[in-house]
Parts: sequence; structure tokens; C-alpha cells
Amino acid sequence: MRCSMTRSEALSEDKRSTRDAILDAAERVVEREGARRLTIDAVVRESGFSKGGVLYNFASKQALVEGMIERMVRSVEAEMEGAFRSAEERGEPVLPALIRAVIGHRKHNSRVSMALLAAAAENPELIDPVRDCVTEMRQAIAERSRDPDLARIAFLAADGLHFADILGLDFLTPDERARVEGRLVDLVSETSS
Repeated sequence: MRCSMTRSEALSEDKRSTRDAILDAAERVVEREGARRLTIDAVVRESGFSKGGVLYNFASKQALVEGMIERMVRSVEAEMEGAFRSAEERGEPVLPALIRAVIGHRKHNSRVSMALLAAAAENPELIDPVRDCVTEMRQAIAERSRDPDLARIAFLAADGLHFADILGLDFLTPDERARVEGRLVDLVSETSS
């Protein structure tokens, strides 16, 4: 374990902290007011940083949205890697752990996802990193699954639940939702054993 940082590493860490604080503020704006209200000025007000400080880190609204998407992709990748590694270390099937991770991540990030999709509607190439991440994730899962088609079905079902959340289609009660999610995990667990 390293206990000390070089000056350049400390500066890099400070910059990352500043960028994350700005992105946190941007997400709060998006959650509260929607993607259309995301502006540099709104992020300045929310973050408490100067306009110059925000612009130094994100030169435009598009750069800010790109930063939000990049951070979301990194978060998903980290959660999936963690679930995969944890399941393997415990000697458990990987697919159920990954499905639980996907369901959990999407529950906690629906409002930001909705806003980022809205922003990406204005500029469709912004969603490319998400598309690439999902493609890689599904390919890796299919390769590790005894039943790749069931793995795809499970992830499509998880996507359906996520998009229902994003679009406000509350067609399941909380109890029904929990049972559906549990059954989805059970389905992939049955073929993993």
C-alpha cells in the first residue's frame, strides 16, 4: 500500500475531486430540474464553484454531459467487475450476481439515466460509450453463461424494468417488482447450477 503521493498525483487527485464535485452538482440539477435545465450557469449555482472553474473542467454543456455519461459507464463497469469478482471468489455462479448488480445499479440511477437519455436525444453520439459498454458487458456475460440466450433474456428483462422506471411506467407494485426481480435472479440461478 502506498501512503504518500507525488505532487503531480496530488494535483491529479484534486482535479478529479473537483470534476466529481462538478458532476455531482450537474446530476443534482438534472435530477431536480431535468436535462433541458442543465446549463453551465445552473451547475455553477449548484456547485458553488466559479464559472471559470466549471468551464476549466468542462468547456461546454456537451462536455459536461459527456463527463456524466463517462462517469456512469465507469460506475457500471466497476459494479459489474465487483459482482463478477465477488461471485468467483465465493465459488458462486456469476450470472445471478451480475443480474443483481444490474438491477441494483439501475434502481439507484434511473433519474440521471432518463436525463442523460434526453440529452443524448439532442446529440445521439453521446450515447456511444454506453452502447459500447453494454455490448462488451453482454458479450462477456454470454461467454461465461451455460445458457447465453437465457442470459440475454435476463438482461433484456432488467433493461425493460429500468426503462419502465425511466419512463414512469409504474405497472408493478413494489411487491410485484421485488417478486419479478427475485424470479429473474432465480431463473438464471437454476441454469447456473
